Amino acid sequence: MHLVYLLNEFPKLSESFIINEIYELEQLGHEVSIISIREVGGTVTHDELDALHAEVRYLPFPGVVSGLCALRWCKEVGELVAQYQLLSPRETAGAAYIGAHLNRAIQSLPTPPDHVHAHFFDWPKFALGYLDLDVPMTVTAHAFGLFQKGTHEQRRGVSERVDRIVTISAYNQQYLIETVGVEKPIDIIRMGIRPEKFEPSDSAVPGRLLTVARFVEKKGIEYAVDAVSQLVDDHPDLEYRLIGSGPMEAAIRERIRERRLESHVRLLGRVSDKRLIQELDEATAFVLPCVVAADGDRDGIPVALMEAMAMETVPISTTISGIPELIKDGETGLLCEERNTGALREAIRHVIENPCEMRSIANQARDYVVSEFAAKEQVEKMERIFAHKRTDGGNH
Repeated sequence: MHLVYLLNEFPKLSESFIINEIYELEQLGHEVSIISIREVGGTVTHDELDALHAEVRYLPFPGVVSGLCALRWCKEVGELVAQYQLLSPRETAGAAYIGAHLNRAIQSLPTPPDHVHAHFFDWPKFALGYLDLDVPMTVTAHAFGLFQKGTHEQRRGVSERVDRIVTISAYNQQYLIETVGVEKPIDIIRMGIRPEKFEPSDSAVPGRLLTVARFVEKKGIEYAVDAVSQLVDDHPDLEYRLIGSGPMEAAIRERIRERRLESHVRLLGRVSDKRLIQELDEATAFVLPCVVAADGDRDGIPVALMEAMAMETVPISTTISGIPELIKDGETGLLCEERNTGALREAIRHVIENPCEMRSIANQARDYVVSEFAAKEQVEKMERIFAHKRTDGGNH
């Protein structure tokens, strides 16, 4: 099959799961064309990215000429009016602009597509309503666009413009059906990892904790810092490393300083794949105390947790969203309530003080993530969804 992927940005470091998905589709023999709304600035290092054959096309940056061209090409007046009932004027114009240029980009491809797939359940996906194609269209619903941005009416509008919906967890599936009111078929496809990329050793450093995340509210990093501050008196060799960056970095640095943790906490910034695997291998526990943010944003099932489990690093997280579908408390990791520093502290303490028990949990964690969250098997399920024919409900 020739698959066209519509993405908001490409390549994006925090969306390695999309790179993995496209990589595995190519390994199965499919041709993939990527059309990205925006180009990501800076250098992105990812082994699978280097191995992709997919051609990437970027839509032109909005300007007078590109805007006039979009206006001339956009002939779906009825779609424009329908979207104006659901979106703001800016979003309506943006979706029409993306749709017009997306049509032109697809028409310029050497061969026509057999399927169009998009990621994220946000307003740019209304552009799919402008496509002049009689092929199936699907979209993967992640946390972004599902919990934080937009309205339920808009989400139903996106669903009406595709044939099927893919989502990453049973939690999301239930939310789409019961809370959003989506009536289209919804399939659960995990965002998987490549287990062969992760080869654990016996290099774990006792008392070393690790977090890999964007520094944003939903990751709950401040609770991990506070939990560490309550443990260092009893465990003076405790070491906490953080990989990542983001808008809360200054606040996290200040929190570390206020709690006088400079000798216990290190911020490593961004690192290479090789360094990431080394850090995962050397950590005793991977701490990601996710929370539901004030604006409703939350994680789905963080890929970082899967990678830690693949490296036999005990994961410690919270019970929000789809995380309990990955971590079985006391079996493949430890879970606590969100925003509960005391419970998080005791979970970390339990890992540090019970190495034999944690060895068993770490082994079970790897076995589970390899059997249930391997990218190859998940993409094979996606392949079967792509093979579905058009439904009568596709509104395009």
